[in-house]
Amino acid sequence: MGTNAAKLLISELTSGGQLKPLMEERRVTRLGEGVDAHGVLTEGAIERLIKALGEFQAIAGQWNVEQSVVVGTSASRDTGALIVDIVRDRTGLYYEIISGEKEADISFEGAVGGVPHVSGRVICCDIGGGSTELVEGTTGGNILHRVSLDVGSVRISERFFSSQPPNSDELNAARQFIQSSLAKSSFPKSDAMLLVGASDTHRLLLRLQSRLVAGKIPIEHTINSKWKLLREMDVHHEKLSYSQVKYWVELLVQMTFHEVLALDPEELPGRADVFPAALLICLEVMHCLEKKPVIVSQWGLAHGIALKIFRDGSIQ
Repeated sequence: MGTNAAKLLISELTSGGQLKPLMEERRVTRLGEGVDAHGVLTEGAIERLIKALGEFQAIAGQWNVEQSVVVGTSASRDTGALIVDIVRDRTGLYYEIISGEKEADISFEGAVGGVPHVSGRVICCDIGGGSTELVEGTTGGNILHRVSLDVGSVRISERFFSSQPPNSDELNAARQFIQSSLAKSSFPKSDAMLLVGASDTHRLLLRLQSRLVAGKIPIEHTINSKWKLLREMDVHHEKLSYSQVKYWVELLVQMTFHEVLALDPEELPGRADVFPAALLICLEVMHCLEKKPVIVSQWGLAHGIALKIFRDGSIQ
């Protein structure tokens, strides 16, 4: 249960010990609406969460799920234990809130599981609505460094942007805040060669780049010279360069909500207003990490939770 979206993963373990996803669903709940400013959940956010959980329970019932685990992240951490009681009373489900450090570790496990050809020492980045997790470790599961930052797409958008597109002062303030948060973190300089993206932000941007190269972005957007440059850049099925992310940020922070939404009407509803902030975070992380390209994993936190449950029986 993230700050912007709730995700459902139904999976099983194969006879060979591999995770096999069977179904994945996503619902926009905007659980973190107003949380950064007030530290409490709105009634609307609670109702959206309960509705999503009810739909997920129904789907799980159709699959004869043997065990259900519900995990809350950044917005849930900010608001405390009240959400645990509300979810239990209204759905019967136990709602487990994990720390930022635990979220980082589990996201790392899920992300590297989604890129089985990658090996050695890597850095994993997971950009959420309320926080961003950075973890350095080995694909064998040895965690070397981790940090959870209160820097997320919903949090940045609500705190700094009064309109879409934001004005230059708002954009500069957001950029400085992200840079300052990264500078103040305990995350060290690293000689790890690979950066792995574990978030929907990374996956959606890779999809948009593919749509652009395939000519599926509305033509009125592609007149700008930066769009033309992006269209000429190679599209890799799982990799984004620093230059690609930089151009996307420069373009999206000048676009209205409806212009952003039109880039992908299927995937951007519920995200179009916070996607520019998410990409800004992505860019600043890449800049901080010596402009390494990011390898996009199709797996993330939910898959890491499933892997840990199958292996250890719990996420603790």
